[in-house]
Amino acid sequence: MSTEKMPAEHLPDDKPQRQPPRIVMKIMGLMAKMAPPDPSGENSKAVRAFRRVDAAMDLLRGGPLLRRLRSPLGQSAWPVVGGEYRVGQPTAGVAVCTLSSNDLIAPASVLPGVAIAGRLYTVNLGIERMVQNIISNPRIRALVLCGKDSPVFHTAQGVRALLAQGVDGAHRIIGAEGHLPVLANLSTPQIARFRAQITLVDAVGVTELADVERVVSDAAILARDAAPLAEADLPPLHGSAPPVSDFKIIQSGGHREPLAYDPRGFFVITVADGKEIVCRHYNADNTPGHEIRARSAERIALALVRENLISQMSHAAYLGGELAKAETALHLGLTYEQDRKLTAPAKPQVAV
Repeated sequence: MSTEKMPAEHLPDDKPQRQPPRIVMKIMGLMAKMAPPDPSGENSKAVRAFRRVDAAMDLLRGGPLLRRLRSPLGQSAWPVVGGEYRVGQPTAGVAVCTLSSNDLIAPASVLPGVAIAGRLYTVNLGIERMVQNIISNPRIRALVLCGKDSPVFHTAQGVRALLAQGVDGAHRIIGAEGHLPVLANLSTPQIARFRAQITLVDAVGVTELADVERVVSDAAILARDAAPLAEADLPPLHGSAPPVSDFKIIQSGGHREPLAYDPRGFFVITVADGKEIVCRHYNADNTPGHEIRARSAERIALALVRENLISQMSHAAYLGGELAKAETALHLGLTYEQDRKLTAPAKPQVAV
């Protein structure tokens, strides 16, 4: 088939940054629209989809590979899971959660006594990741909550409830007010370990760095004076996870609607001069729509979500795969053509 007769989406053409809270809200809002609420009124399908997107973003950023490479390089393999955080002094005793205040992450991470500082948006995936990283470092004995809390997800209240009351048999945080406060990927011993290990220092609403520094200083004293953790007296880190038999095994793959059917239009993705990814959006009538340029596939994908340019989940999955390929080509110096395998650049001919 000649390229002139192919849909425009199939034709070639000539360091991720932190996303603000509104982008996360946009993503979850899109997923909520595409997945109907449960009988309880909570959209667990959307939350599970968001969990998969978060894992894919971590993979796209090379998180699993970087964490595996730390040990051969003589570095600590901690933190054990990805997320929006900065590591300070891994041997220190304080973890700082800045809630939705992204601008506090970097300055808080370099304060004396801080092992790690990161954000927290949700009472499910977000708290799960925070717990996993904290319990995998037994030196951390104090958790500082600071920054602005989300008026939608009530993450600070969820953390307080978890430490005060724990979870029920379905791993739902008892008394939590946020959306779907279920820690489905944490075992009962992991949750018990977190509650036994951590003293909460509640400074929610504190956003000035000087004030955060004073709170952290007090927390560092609490962590230093805490009784040493005796492994024999702590709940184990393993066990009570959802058994494999609880999962329904399904086959990979599926049917994707023809791209021409997406009423929002189609996209042409290229890598321009080995410098940036270019994603051009065309309306359904083939007229030019939008152009997005970035070196990060994630930033382009978030822009597409923000502008509401995709109406089909299968279309979004396709674009995610193509953008990931384009970013890989960009960083590894490979040749990218949409809908084709990545190839090494052609070797220049040498005149003899």
